[in-house]
Amino acid sequence: MTKKQLVGSIFIIIVLSLICMVIYDQFKIDKTIELVVSENSNCHGNLDLYYTDSNKNHYYLYCLDHLIVDYQDRTLELNKALEAKQITMDFVFSNLKKENTFDDGSIIYRNNNFSLLQCHTSDGNRDYYFGPSNMKYREGFCKENPYTCSFIRTYLVLDVSESNDHDFIYLTLREFQGEEVVTVKVNRDLNPEIMEDSYYEFQFASTGKSIETDINTIFNSNQLLSITLTEKTGSNQINENSCK
Repeated sequence: MTKKQLVGSIFIIIVLSLICMVIYDQFKIDKTIELVVSENSNCHGNLDLYYTDSNKNHYYLYCLDHLIVDYQDRTLELNKALEAKQITMDFVFSNLKKENTFDDGSIIYRNNNFSLLQCHTSDGNRDYYFGPSNMKYREGFCKENPYTCSFIRTYLVLDVSESNDHDFIYLTLREFQGEEVVTVKVNRDLNPEIMEDSYYEFQFASTGKSIETDINTIFNSNQLLSITLTEKTGSNQINENSCK
């Protein structure tokens, strides 16, 4: 190899090295970055929509007020950092340890500061739930309309009436030994075979908006999940208070 060729080769190696350094500097994960959580000290099971990514996956905070990315010289909310592509979920997972995989395929990860539930259900739900380090996989997580707890009220169906909208029906309801009689509109698919003069258990997802037990408030302030025929009578019927 001639001296000229040697100098040319060295020059090419230097240029390629500089290019590699620039690329590495742009895409490396800065180990000084930390995720800082702020727990909600007055948490009553609140679940808040935090962020929605470009794939329409939803990110929820459960009993947390903030998720902060600490860059040492500045801080930024995690949702803003994700939106600006200044951080990735791969980095978030790198700070956590996989703990358990559930029957629906969802996985929960933890460290000493927070937990992350990654939904992976058969219906395509790929949402994320951030919570305290002791967060559990609650019954309403990884649902299309997520909730944190549910309760049951039992009503006698006095009348079933058709609605102009075929997807719905009207039910006239009364509780055992109650004086209140109210007509409500419900989704027909919840139970298309409802019979008059029969008792049914109505399961609701609580939104925490109200703890009142009158029929109108319960139907207006909570999400109706199911309607099930019951043979329980009198004091054996289930009439739970709205949960939070």
